[in-house]
Amino acid sequence: MEAGRRGPTAGNRCDRLDRRNRAGGVPAGCLPARDRGGRDHRAESRLAGRNRAVRASEVPRQRLGSQRTAAPTRLTRGSLTDRAVEPRAGRLRPLRGEDLPDVVALRQQVFRFSERDSPDRLAHYLEQIFFRHPWADEELTSLVYEDERGRVAGFLGIIPRPLRFQGEPVRAAVATQLMVAPERRGLIGRRLMRTFLTGPQDLSLSDTANEVGRRLWESLGGSVSTIHSLAWSRTLRPCRHLAARIARGPVLRAGLYAARPVLAAADALAARLPRSFTQDVPPGAIEALDAGTMAARLPQLAGSALRPEYEDGSLTWLLAQAAEKRQFGELLGALVRDAAGEVAGWFLYYCHTGGGLGEVLQLAARRSTQALVLRHLWRDAWRRGLTAIAGRVEPAFVDELAAHGSRFGREGPWMLIHSPRVELLQAITGGDAFLSRLEGEWWLSF
Repeated sequence: MEAGRRGPTAGNRCDRLDRRNRAGGVPAGCLPARDRGGRDHRAESRLAGRNRAVRASEVPRQRLGSQRTAAPTRLTRGSLTDRAVEPRAGRLRPLRGEDLPDVVALRQQVFRFSERDSPDRLAHYLEQIFFRHPWADEELTSLVYEDERGRVAGFLGIIPRPLRFQGEPVRAAVATQLMVAPERRGLIGRRLMRTFLTGPQDLSLSDTANEVGRRLWESLGGSVSTIHSLAWSRTLRPCRHLAARIARGPVLRAGLYAARPVLAAADALAARLPRSFTQDVPPGAIEALDAGTMAARLPQLAGSALRPEYEDGSLTWLLAQAAEKRQFGELLGALVRDAAGEVAGWFLYYCHTGGGLGEVLQLAARRSTQALVLRHLWRDAWRRGLTAIAGRVEPAFVDELAAHGSRFGREGPWMLIHSPRVELLQAITGGDAFLSRLEGEWWLSF
């Protein structure tokens, strides 16, 4: 893969990849020196140079038969013309609407967990995410691998996302849900990912990768943003939080439930200690957060060279889809104003009604107001009964998170990045990018 090369369009790149495997796994756009129809491309090239053109029909048919199955010795550019005589081979192509039931069935083979309680609901969700999103781009479509029998045996979801770098538009794409049928595992997943990474986008992202996905990504020329692969957590009720982390299994969980009054009393006592876990009411106020305010205020609050391009309509759709993610509870958000009534920033996080751990989706604030936004977040989460709150590290907030007693660690998925533009990669790894969980795939709820 050439990292600096811009990829073909979706139609062309898939047409080129359709021809792969017809000559024993030959790369797209190439074929053997002697194809299966008997045409000797090397001979024609040599003879044409000597003005001695030879027609393929003049080659004895017996000789053609003896060489038809010979292993290719050299690859040349060309086009395949043997569709009618050779059995159908597997191919990569763009996802179509009629593929969704097959993708659902494939996902049920590959992944054990789904937030959707029926295949029909999952198919509807796939349609919303991959066909109804507001960033339609004909060159950035999801991909499927269709085997020789016409069945979907591989899939890679792709979601375009517009960004801005130093005020200029950036074409980004998020990869998600890479899956291959168990009996076809091998190079199919690699082909799907390579096709994605050599696409027309300026920046490729994936932020829920496991160790296997990370190794595949790096083997294809991608890299990891280590800082965005770290997580932070802030304890609000230490006794109950520690007990919840220790409790494993039904018996221990039952004991934890019975001990809740005692743990609550211990947390109340801990809140009275100096430099404790108490959550005083911070100055300013919070109010309802809406997409229009986020779109209008982000350029002033982010202060980063690379940031998402928000607009009211697309952000409304994005927040509605993020709200469907119920794995971590209800999605809550608030706009924070300082004591003078000026916008200080906002927070978005998931909150379980019964307490537990909250997960932050996005934080936004100017550097001078970060502490105020965090204090309002701690207070709101504590008021709703959470024992702790956590999130992915955003470089701009590291100092304030540390100052407020947050703990940092490498406990979650990897943040993967790839771009032919070095300045984009440097902005991300150097902490000059506003890329929250809302900009990747973390908010999806398959």
